[in-house]
Amino acid sequence: MQYNLRTNMKSAYRARSLDNLLRMGHCDPAVMQTMLDINHSEQEGLVKLMAGMPGGIGNTGFECGGITSPLVILGLRHGLREMHDGLPLIFDQGHAYFWHFSNENCASFCKAIQNPRFPVRCIHAVRHSPELLAETLENDNRLAIPAEQREAYSHLYGHLKQNNFHCAHAVFQLLGNTVPVNQELLDATSPFMGGTLFKGLTCSAFTAGVMAIGLKIGEIENSYLRVTRMLALMVSGGNAFSDGLNKFNPTLNTGHRLSKWFRTEFGSTQCQAITQCDFSCKAGVVKYISDDGVNRCRRIAKMVAEQVQNILKET
Repeated sequence: MQYNLRTNMKSAYRARSLDNLLRMGHCDPAVMQTMLDINHSEQEGLVKLMAGMPGGIGNTGFECGGITSPLVILGLRHGLREMHDGLPLIFDQGHAYFWHFSNENCASFCKAIQNPRFPVRCIHAVRHSPELLAETLENDNRLAIPAEQREAYSHLYGHLKQNNFHCAHAVFQLLGNTVPVNQELLDATSPFMGGTLFKGLTCSAFTAGVMAIGLKIGEIENSYLRVTRMLALMVSGGNAFSDGLNKFNPTLNTGHRLSKWFRTEFGSTQCQAITQCDFSCKAGVVKYISDDGVNRCRRIAKMVAEQVQNILKET
């Protein structure tokens, strides 16, 4: 049975989302703040967690903030505790949300949605994300992942669990003296495995590094005037991401510095490009296991954590 949010609630969610975007200026924090507002929750730490994520995770152009912030909320709700047919329930919920968002916006990557001079598509993505999340939470998503793909994911998840490895969590655990690591943080970041929900997208260790930077140095913008100036500069083709224009910008730019280092080290920020494995089929998972992928990914997580610490020392 499909659940659709009532029209008046959709309008309220969209109005709140637009208001947050116009006073914050960036997708991930605005979407996160809207979802917190809807739930009457004040968790500044979650907004800071997303401070470096705009522009497609550290301004790399990949997963849109309209995807990553809702995945964090789904992670908080489910963590890795609830299982369904060999996978944590967060995978069913996350894949269902990912599909709804991509269908609504005809894309999932920031670089496909964003047009700085005509930001209508970005605004649409931000305005609609909270309602898509609400509908995802109310629907039965147990068939969101096709059977063959689910079998491959389950095999990979079992292997990672046996080896006590989670891409994002490994980075946070190594940064335990730099950022506060608690169960809420681990739950929130539970979807970030294998390049976001095993999709082979942005390396989840890199994603955790960007999030850690946000937790440590993130500041929150709350000014319609400053955001208006930033958007005007964006539309005119100026540098809307300079540090002084928006309180989120320094964190975003620091996350982008991490991305440049990461690409130099590993050739790409994308999990599938790094591992050369497609996790959606069993052959790809078998290749990852036989190539000792876990130990390689442990090294990547360790290097990310060390680089984050180096960057934070310089900031």
